[in-house]
Amino acid sequence: MKVQVIIAAGGTGERMKAPLPKPLLALDGDPVVIRTLKVFETHPLVASIILVVHEAYLNAYRDVVRDAGLQKIAVIVPGGATRTQSIRIGLRELDADTGFVMVHDAVRPFVTPEIIEEGVLSAVIQKAAVTAVPVKPTLKVVDPRTGFVRETLDRSLIWEIQTPQTFERKLLERAYEDDDEATDDASLVERIGAAVKIHMGSYRNIKITTPEDMDFAEALLKGSFQ
Repeated sequence: MKVQVIIAAGGTGERMKAPLPKPLLALDGDPVVIRTLKVFETHPLVASIILVVHEAYLNAYRDVVRDAGLQKIAVIVPGGATRTQSIRIGLRELDADTGFVMVHDAVRPFVTPEIIEEGVLSAVIQKAAVTAVPVKPTLKVVDPRTGFVRETLDRSLIWEIQTPQTFERKLLERAYEDDDEATDDASLVERIGAAVKIHMGSYRNIKITTPEDMDFAEALLKGSFQ
């Protein structure tokens, strides 16, 4: 049961309004991507890591990985124009004997070893496993034209999807055979009719997208939020 991880770091981070892509920004002294990679680097279930990055910053990623002394980075490759295209490129880099693939966002540095382990074990049984947490707010469907509420959703049925997302290799490759686009890997797996099982993530497993997210991440590291 060989597990490889594809880390998606192909964006430029326009919403962050920073001079560098989000994964390369410093979080308490270390680039966000390095904090993320170290969790997978030290996990015994992870054989190696494929890092897919924005082509314009390929050398910058190589430099930070080298400086961090990481040993499980199998390859660093330039991605495509979209996340889906980047993951498709990453799939081509898998080793021949890899059985399971875990996909994770480079800007989720608070992923835990326990979440990684649960993802792998769930995927071994279910073939497709996705990290998620129950939503906390009340959610309403609103008419975009009038602004009136159409319905209030049953909150107990709604989960916020995170990464990592873990799949049997053949299943994920089949899901990526078409040129369809999606915001996450599980959506493509669902489209080919496969069942996707969720497992509990963490509300701390945030995706750093905006300056406010970076502030929250700094607070998490300092223990300001319990």
